[in-house]
Amino acid sequence: MKYDKIVEAIFIERPNRFIARVKIDGVEEVELVHVKNTGRCRELLLSGAEVILEDCIEKNPNRKTRYDLIAVKKLDN
Repeated sequence: MKYDKIVEAIFIERPNRFIARVKIDGVEEVELVHVKNTGRCRELLLSGAEVILEDCIEKNPNRKTRYDLIAVKKLDN
């Protein structure tokens, strides 16, 4: 699958199965993003994990969130 406009961020929390809070480099405020995978993902979506987002606002300007969370880098324990 090909993604356009990729952005790296740090995962903060997931208040529900559709939304996550992330911190994007260079952006002061915490951003709400859409989570495509509605599974639990508890072993992956840990606070501080690096995540990859796709900026989708140009595809659909009426979206509630600007970004989709499309990948997470697994933390080594």
